[in-house]
Amino acid sequence: MVAAYNLYLGGYLPRLDPVRSVHNRQELKTKYKNIVSMNNSNPQTVVRISNKTQAYVLNVKELSMELGEATESVLGEGPEGLEESMDRMAETFNELLRKSDEFGKANGKPSRPGGELRNMVRKFTDELTRSGFEIDDEGFLTPPKAGDGEELFPPMGFVSELGAKAEEMSMNPMEYVEQKVYSYGHLSGQYTGTAYENSLYSGMLFNSYC
Repeated sequence: MVAAYNLYLGGYLPRLDPVRSVHNRQELKTKYKNIVSMNNSNPQTVVRISNKTQAYVLNVKELSMELGEATESVLGEGPEGLEESMDRMAETFNELLRKSDEFGKANGKPSRPGGELRNMVRKFTDELTRSGFEIDDEGFLTPPKAGDGEELFPPMGFVSELGAKAEEMSMNPMEYVEQKVYSYGHLSGQYTGTAYENSLYSGMLFNSYC
């Protein structure tokens, strides 16, 4: 089912385990409710869909799905497969960071979601270091290797928050491309405020993302 869906989508094939990527009824209900809630809370926008933008959005979607699965694997893995799981998580994290930087540089905009991922690394620097991860100056990760008699342990706080972020990105990758926000009057005649009213001034600080 997953392979057929990806084929009809146009060759879009994230590296996912079919067992992990197929949801039961309750998981599908939860995911549907999250999508409805997200759509209701977001203002109406217009996005310029060029070939490069479309390719980038698909990259974000694909890599965030893979990253979410990788974090689940790290959290649920035993000592035997932990090194391989953390390798995959770091590899996917770094690839998403690179794609974000490339798109941001090509469009002269701040790197996103690269900036969010780097903020997460800064937040959990101590935990990542204690777990044996190396962090370079640009926020890319090098996972630890199991030495003689040494047992690996994952940075649980970082992995949990990264998994939640990956889920958010996979549901709405369009959040990471340039958008114009619109607010329309209500035909009922009752004033209910504009989409950005509560953050009129703070929103101006982030207009490079909109």
